[in-house]
Amino acid sequence: MKKNLLTAVALVGLTMAAGSVFAEDQAQTSGVTRAHVRAELQAARELGLSPVTEFNFPYTYEQSVQLQNLTAKIEARNQAAAPVAN
Repeated sequence: MKKNLLTAVALVGLTMAAGSVFAEDQAQTSGVTRAHVRAELQAARELGLSPVTEFNFPYTYEQSVQLQNLTAKIEARNQAAAPVAN
């Protein structure tokens, strides 16, 4: 009985340790914010690239450049319009 209890406690401890390492890895994003994703979706809609279908994916190089440029413009416009919070 005591051996089973120790095994269960050790298993739970290892699972929690592995889970915390995994959660830490997931918390580190590639620097993409929600505002950037919204701007990219808006740009894709304006360029006619959304929704993605078998006919417009993967994007051509020119389309991806257009998407990046329009996304940057939309982000800049949204940041300029956003109220400054203290």
